[in-house]
Amino acid sequence: MFESGGYIWHTTGSGKTLTSFKAARSATELDFIDKVFFVVDRKDLDFQTMKEYQRFSPDSVNGSESTAGLKRNIEKDDNKIIVTTIQKLNNLIKSETELPIYNKQVVFIFDEAHRSQFGEAQKNINKKFKKFYQFGFTGTPIFLENALGSETTASVFGRELHTYVITDAIRDEKVLKFKVDYIDVRPKFKTIEKEQDEKKLSAAENKEALLHPERIKEISQYILNNFKIKTHRLNANGKGFNAMFAVSHVDAAKLYYESLNNLQKGSSKPLKIATIFSLYC
Repeated sequence: MFESGGYIWHTTGSGKTLTSFKAARSATELDFIDKVFFVVDRKDLDFQTMKEYQRFSPDSVNGSESTAGLKRNIEKDDNKIIVTTIQKLNNLIKSETELPIYNKQVVFIFDEAHRSQFGEAQKNINKKFKKFYQFGFTGTPIFLENALGSETTASVFGRELHTYVITDAIRDEKVLKFKVDYIDVRPKFKTIEKEQDEKKLSAAENKEALLHPERIKEISQYILNNFKIKTHRLNANGKGFNAMFAVSHVDAAKLYYESLNNLQKGSSKPLKIATIFSLYC
């Protein structure tokens, strides 16, 4: 039975992960709560993150690759907070039909309440746990206008409890101000870039257009032509800022890397291009 809960909309500069973990720790101090699950996505539970969680609460993180390790952690009487992934939690629920924890009072705190929590795992939690409270922290809530289906952040987690958006972070000087320039690329790609109806864009069509060689070359050339201006390197000593170019996935990163280097062949002072990407991109 879903007793209560809600979601917290905290964006960059708010200290979202630290706040969510502190909330989990505070929930463990409530006498009527038996266990608190701090739930993260698999791609977020890397070694460094686990070390940080261990620093806050020793032995709280289940680093095992198996659900058996998670089950052992749950059964410990001296371990009130469990840090786990949504994937591992879902696997445990599916493999263990009857566990004492299903009938106890528990709190679920989701470090990133995005679409991965809207599917099978959420249905299984609702089905198995009899008394639970859940809270979702997110920087990108799903509303009706940007939902792919009928589920929104509010329908899954409950009402909005607190908001701290990017304008708040800029006001508090937690993040730098930013300026957005919208640059047109070749006319043949304008239509697909402006299309808002995702049903009209299959994944294959979208990828084919956005990774078209002419489009990548055009954008790469624009970057090279404007790099010194954008990074304020037109002063006497030539010193300025560096720049980061973010793309949607590894395939795009590889193509832009090759394009930028190819366009600089023969240049006396080429820009140094490096790529950084996650295993889970």
